[in-house]
Amino acid sequence: MTQLRWAAIAGILSVLTVALLVSGLLHYHSEAASAQESIKQLQREASGQAEIIASQAFSFQRANSIAATAQRDATFIREGARKKEIEYRTILKTRSTCDTAIPADITVRLLDYTNSLRTRAMHADPVNSDSARSGPTATGTLTYCQAVLWINPLLATIEQANNQLAGIREIEKVRQNAIH
Repeated sequence: MTQLRWAAIAGILSVLTVALLVSGLLHYHSEAASAQESIKQLQREASGQAEIIASQAFSFQRANSIAATAQRDATFIREGARKKEIEYRTILKTRSTCDTAIPADITVRLLDYTNSLRTRAMHADPVNSDSARSGPTATGTLTYCQAVLWINPLLATIEQANNQLAGIREIEKVRQNAIH
């Protein structure tokens, strides 16, 4: 009977050992499957992030290229305006009407408009801005020659601003395409 008892105990222990091994195997298999799914999810996220980074790098590169082109164009425009100013100064030296003054009301309007443009461009402090234009008015006069010399730099500045705005629009288009 002791042998039968030992055989029963050995059988029970064998069954318990097999049961423990099977439950451990199932547990670790479940963890391995979960870890594998986590790895796949992380790989998908990494791939998505790599695409986003590549897209942003392209957008930055394109924006830098557009900005460099705008800067190069601005340099050419400034140089052309400088050459024209030298040419105009040479021509105007021989004009007898060069010292004729422009009517005062036109000069004042031009000065006021110039000051308002400067104020808007400089983002002045509203507390310190002179919106009523109560400051001193121009005491000098503007001659026709001075006006002629202002026109080309003004046109060059407008062209530069237009090129910069076109660059901004192009960068925005690239950014919008990168988002979609």
